[in-house]
Amino acid sequence: MNKCIKITIKNCNQLNFTNINKTLSNIRYMTCKASNKAMQMYYMWEYERMNYKKLNGQYPIDKDLFGKTYRNVVEGYMKEIMNIVNTSNVSQTNAFVLKKWNSDKQDILNYRKSVASFKLNMPIYIYNKNYKIIQGNNGYEIDAAIFNKKQDLRHVTFNIDKLDNNKKVTLNKIISGIYKQGAAQIIQDKKGKWYFIISFSFVPDIKELDKNRILGVDLGITNTATLQIWDNNEKKWDKLLYRECILDGKESIHFRQKVEARRRSMLISCKVAGDGRSGHGTKTKIRSASNIGDKINNFRDTLNHKYSKYIVDFAVKHNCGTVQLEDLTGFNPENNFLKSWPYFDMQSKIKYKSKEKGIDIKIINPYKTSQRCSICGCIDKLNRDSKNNQSIFKCINCGYEEHADINAAKNIALPNIEKLIKNFAKIP
Repeated sequence: MNKCIKITIKNCNQLNFTNINKTLSNIRYMTCKASNKAMQMYYMWEYERMNYKKLNGQYPIDKDLFGKTYRNVVEGYMKEIMNIVNTSNVSQTNAFVLKKWNSDKQDILNYRKSVASFKLNMPIYIYNKNYKIIQGNNGYEIDAAIFNKKQDLRHVTFNIDKLDNNKKVTLNKIISGIYKQGAAQIIQDKKGKWYFIISFSFVPDIKELDKNRILGVDLGITNTATLQIWDNNEKKWDKLLYRECILDGKESIHFRQKVEARRRSMLISCKVAGDGRSGHGTKTKIRSASNIGDKINNFRDTLNHKYSKYIVDFAVKHNCGTVQLEDLTGFNPENNFLKSWPYFDMQSKIKYKSKEKGIDIKIINPYKTSQRCSICGCIDKLNRDSKNNQSIFKCINCGYEEHADINAAKNIALPNIEKLIKNFAKIP
């Protein structure tokens, strides 16, 4: 299992803020320039290989032509561009570019995709043995080999900003060797802050779960998620308490409304602000209001971690080896459903947390799952009173009455729900 942790760089022991910012920006520029050069070389070499095969009936052998692999040829050019950078870090950057090329190659050759180009905001890549995490009396530090042997300064020590307990536990496990340290990246956000992203791997403690017990997850706005379990061994749904199977969305709705009201108030204040706040333009005026967006994103990320953890823990608790989620790709990104909450982000968190526990993820088409009766299978839009009380589901065929989200989650939990809905449509 591979994961990563993002930590904020507070300062550098050897260089002041201005110098370290200038140095990292320079290395990032070199990385960008070298990566684009490498990608173009891989692209051109592929066409040369194809032409060679047409003429000679076989692909050329790199070592016969260059005396070394073409990857090393590319790396030589990259080292010339990244002439102050540690050579192992150059190799790490080359590995990233080559992986990207191999991933895109078939689509590029078939004109389905353009050759990737890298921008100045790309990461600086650090080889896994070129940095060390140190826990000192004043917090955590990272000793990183940034420069090559020709430079007077080869290593720099980054002081890390405050960490929450989860990140401290993760770093301690990397230091102790419980987690295997991987390659790292240095990135910068729009505000100029620098971050150190550490990848690590571990063998998850996987409990053997029953794949025939399926947890269906229905996403919504009023209720962020509704959970129901179908036992395919017993051919029935589990009886669950209402309070444990519905994740109320009031917390997210209340926070969003509160922050949006605050943002509107600040934007209005900016319009009538005096020259003291005007600065050099609109961007300066509305900066304080724009900063609220960071608070919203941080809150959403925290809450999505909380929700996804609850859902996966719920699956483990109830011995569910399979989780079925709605396919969200059919939703219009402009509609209120996806505007109101980052459901894609929550699904991605559910997916990787499930993988850690050995849970299979299946994506199903949610079409008609909210209109289908989970008891008799009747599908009709009249099963839900969308005008008066949309939260109640009442089947016009069998009279079954249930909370609409629970009924939808039950349908999503069925292993062959798409086929059942399709077959119902064929009934005359």
